[in-house]
Amino acid sequence: MNRRGMPVNIRNHIANFGDPYLPDLDPGEVAICRECRSVYANHRWELESQAECHLETARKIVDTLCPACQKIRDHVPSGIVTLSGNFISAHETEILQLIRHENVKAMEINPLERIMDIENSNGHITVLTTNEKLAQRIGKGIHKAFSGAVEYKWSEDDKLVRVNWRRD
Repeated sequence: MNRRGMPVNIRNHIANFGDPYLPDLDPGEVAICRECRSVYANHRWELESQAECHLETARKIVDTLCPACQKIRDHVPSGIVTLSGNFISAHETEILQLIRHENVKAMEINPLERIMDIENSNGHITVLTTNEKLAQRIGKGIHKAFSGAVEYKWSEDDKLVRVNWRRD
């Protein structure tokens, strides 16, 4: 509680040091990922097909590895989605299709939001994502389509979210 008796939002007081995976470019430079071909210009990542004007007007094009490809290489997820329960075995195909659909939608908006890995074993599906927003979207989509119970847990610095969904 603050002096006025109002609750204090602790997350507002956490230092934000930015994303260490973002490239440091000079003005007029454009970066292109050597793995996925995403383009970084004007402090934004776009699909190569969306960034034609930036590539045409770039003073210099820099070869780099985008943050998503670096996170995949380093195996550093920002989202972990765990799906469990008896419901999964009977609806595995539909669940995986929904997860892949969410991935495609997310990449059209932000190419840094993508699935790193999907593990399916012993009636559990675990999805690792490069971005916490995609993990949240997957949890929300699964819950909306199939009901069940969903839970979101964020790390202290907001750079990792764990989404747990269960339906028996």
